[in-house]
Amino acid sequence: MSWSNRKEGTLVIIGLLATFITGVFASASASQVLSVFVTNFPKTHLGQEPASLVTLRCQGSPVIARELFCTRSHSDGTIPENFTVPVGSVLVVTDVSWRIDGGRGYAGNSTIFTIELRQHLSNQRSLVFISYQVADVDGVAFKDEHLTAGFVVSPGATMMAQGSNLLVMLYGYLVNSG
Repeated sequence: MSWSNRKEGTLVIIGLLATFITGVFASASASQVLSVFVTNFPKTHLGQEPASLVTLRCQGSPVIARELFCTRSHSDGTIPENFTVPVGSVLVVTDVSWRIDGGRGYAGNSTIFTIELRQHLSNQRSLVFISYQVADVDGVAFKDEHLTAGFVVSPGATMMAQGSNLLVMLYGYLVNSG
């Protein structure tokens, strides 16, 4: 096949594609084309609507020992205080990042980080997450973990964790529970 034949073949293919594309879009109004893209907007990598994704920044409560005080980061940058799972929903946590700063004297020590759920009425606790890391030379232990199955937090449950100078980032999504 000579160079000119390849060039002509390429031009024919480009012409056919252009005819097809302009024919498809020419037969539909701009609003119809936009509607196709908007209504078929892809779900996230988790299969969820983007609005249901949740990013929480949590630290130890200044008032109640071991209780995590969490704020939700929104896509517009607003941060409402003290996130709680809305009634009628559950929070599915898919990823956990944690950091504990024990100071230089803590360097090389083993750190076990846990998250428990506590039910207010019965004061029962359930272990839902456990992680292990050795503190670095500055006495800081940190880890980012993607959970295979994740864990669920229901309305009314309080997340509990141990540690001073604790920072926890929780990532997941809200699902209607009923």
